[in-house]
Amino acid sequence: MNDMSEKAFEQQAFGKAALRKIGEVAENFRLYDAGWMGNGNRDTMRVTGAEFRNAKSGPNKGRMTVMVPNTKRTVYVTKSEMQPFLDA
Repeated sequence: MNDMSEKAFEQQAFGKAALRKIGEVAENFRLYDAGWMGNGNRDTMRVTGAEFRNAKSGPNKGRMTVMVPNTKRTVYVTKSEMQPFLDA
């Protein structure tokens, strides 16, 4: 897994909509996977996130690359839920 220090997906409209749906999360929670659902249907996205911690050893030592067990959350967001963030 890449270093999850940056909150890249959280700055996108789908990420903002997903976080609104997920609700309160820990400071180390990051969205890390997103994709459109269905065959060419561009109405609903699946967005997944989890809490991450810094690696304690190995080549990624000190980098936020380790997913914390049992913290994974997935939500589905529609275009209409993303729209307010596109208009802003």
